[in-house]
This record gives sequence, structure tokens and C-alpha cells, in this order.
Amino acid sequence: MTRGAIHMGTVLILGVCVAFLAAIFAAGYDDKPGTSKD
Repeated sequence: MTRGAIHMGTVLILGVCVAFLAAIFAAGYDDKPGTSKD
């Protein structure tokens, strides 16, 4: 493995993690606690 490949892999993993957390927080803020959408 070259350092470039490892760096790219790390960037991709961090990007996925950031996008995943952003989606969770966005959904959490959109869905207010105590209100049901059913």
C-alpha cells in the first residue's frame, strides 16, 4: 500500500462518516420529539 492509497481511503471513510452523521442530525432536527407523523 502506498501512502497515497491509504490517504485516499481515509478521506473516503471520513467523507462517508460525515455524510452519515449529517443525515442523522438532519433527520433528528426535522422530527420534533413528542409529535407523531402517523
